[in-house]
Amino acid sequence: MNKTLLFAIMATLALASWADYVPERADYTFRTETEVKCDDDEPDYCVADSIIIWLTDARQHTTVMKTWAWSLDTAYWQGIGDILEEDINFDGYPDLMVCNGPVNVFGNHTYSAWLWNQSTHSFVLVPNFDEICAPYFVKTDEGRRRVVGVYRLDNDVEITTYEWLGDKLERISQETCTYDELAEP
Repeated sequence: MNKTLLFAIMATLALASWADYVPERADYTFRTETEVKCDDDEPDYCVADSIIIWLTDARQHTTVMKTWAWSLDTAYWQGIGDILEEDINFDGYPDLMVCNGPVNVFGNHTYSAWLWNQSTHSFVLVPNFDEICAPYFVKTDEGRRRVVGVYRLDNDVEITTYEWLGDKLERISQETCTYDELAEP
C-alpha cells in the first residue's frame, strides 16, 4: 500500500474517532475569572461584576458560561469565583458550584450550581440554587437527598432545608433560631 493512501486511511479513522467523542464527567477541567468594575474617581476601588466560567473537556473543546457575582470590593472580599466540585444531588457524579461571594460579614456564601447530566453528557444549571446561603448536603438514613442552607445576620440564624425531587429542589422546611442557641453545648 502506498504511503499516501495509508496516511489518508489513518487520517479518516482519526477524524471519525474525534467525531464520535462524547465527553465524560471526568474529562472536564474548570477555570473562572471574576470581571470587575472600577470606580472612575477611585481606580483602586473595584467591585465584582460577573464571573466567567470555562469548561474544557479532554479534547480541549471549551464552553464559556457567565454568572453573576455579589458587587463586593474584590481587594477585601475573598472567594468570589471559587470552584467546588461536589456531588450535590447524590447521583454519584461531581457537580459544579461557582461561588458568587458572601452575602455579609458572617459568610453566607452563595453559589451558582450546575448538575452533571449523564444522559446528555453536559452540565445543567440548577435554577435558584444561588438563593441558598452556605449550602451543605445531607443524605438521610431513609435515602432522602437534601440541601441545607444557613443564613446568619448578627445573632439571628435562618435554616432552610430543600429536598431533591428529580433534578429540582423543593423547599421543605424553614426555621429560625439564635446563634447563641446553636453554639450551646
